[in-house]
Amino acid sequence: MSKTSHENKSVAKIVLLVLLGVIVLVAAVSGFLLTHYAGLFGDLREEERGNAVVQSNEATASGEQIAAPTSIADDVFTILLVGVDSYHDTYTGRSDVQMLISINQKSKKLVICSILRDCYVSIPGHGNNRINAAYGEGGTNLLTQTIKNNFGIPVDRVAVINFKVVTDFVDAVGGVDVDLSPEEVEIINNGSRGYLSGAGFNHLNGDQALTYARIRKIDSDFSRTKRQRVVMEDALEKVGNMSLSQQSSLLKEFLPRVHSDLTRSEVINLGSLILRLKSFTVESFAIPVDGTWSDMRVSGMDVLDVDYTANRKAWEDAVS
Repeated sequence: MSKTSHENKSVAKIVLLVLLGVIVLVAAVSGFLLTHYAGLFGDLREEERGNAVVQSNEATASGEQIAAPTSIADDVFTILLVGVDSYHDTYTGRSDVQMLISINQKSKKLVICSILRDCYVSIPGHGNNRINAAYGEGGTNLLTQTIKNNFGIPVDRVAVINFKVVTDFVDAVGGVDVDLSPEEVEIINNGSRGYLSGAGFNHLNGDQALTYARIRKIDSDFSRTKRQRVVMEDALEKVGNMSLSQQSSLLKEFLPRVHSDLTRSEVINLGSLILRLKSFTVESFAIPVDGTWSDMRVSGMDVLDVDYTANRKAWEDAVS
């Protein structure tokens, strides 16, 4: 688990980044703007109605209780960002992205963690599968329960976006600039609108940026999560250079497309907390951590066989 200089230079921006997903890129705006538009979030219940919400007694039967959500006022508060693989304005399907942000106000620590979608987990009431199948089977309820059961991570609130939001947002901020390898250029040219002439720094539109962020065939799911951060960070820089009125327009347009169970008062409290985060340390890592997984093939799928105990400890050490 390492702390990068890029992460250190803007803790507050990164917090909103994970929280709002692609809109998180609007994290460059002040806490005041977030507070002002607190009521614009989409209704998470729309997403839940689209998926078959499943209740399961598997956790309680095993003796493990799922803790009730805490509040932002508590020492540790954890939010899950879900990115759904839909290219339309719907929120059904599988989750391509699972990112956690945990704020520990007592130790003044911010933890950002990506859970790789290829993790082979036990999904309550649905057997074993990749973790991204949990959302498709039962929405955020089942996904958060799956995360708690397998990795011991309690999720307090959720924010959900889809691929359509990603492409539209990147286009709205004027695209992103990314240093590409020849292999990445070939995949982008074959899978998105527009054409790139060669490797090196390229200006990507929303469709190209999404294709880039989803590349995994040339390396791994670990590399894909790094690409996602590259896109987010550059888009964030673009937003940071916008005027207050431009940032305000982005919030009005995109916040309703972020479905969340955060209440208005919680968003206001979060906006206030963000302004105090500059003194926090930042840790960023992915689950499973190095040395705690191996490749495995099950029913024709390439998955990650995970050491759950080791990763539970990695999370606990990170957020403590």
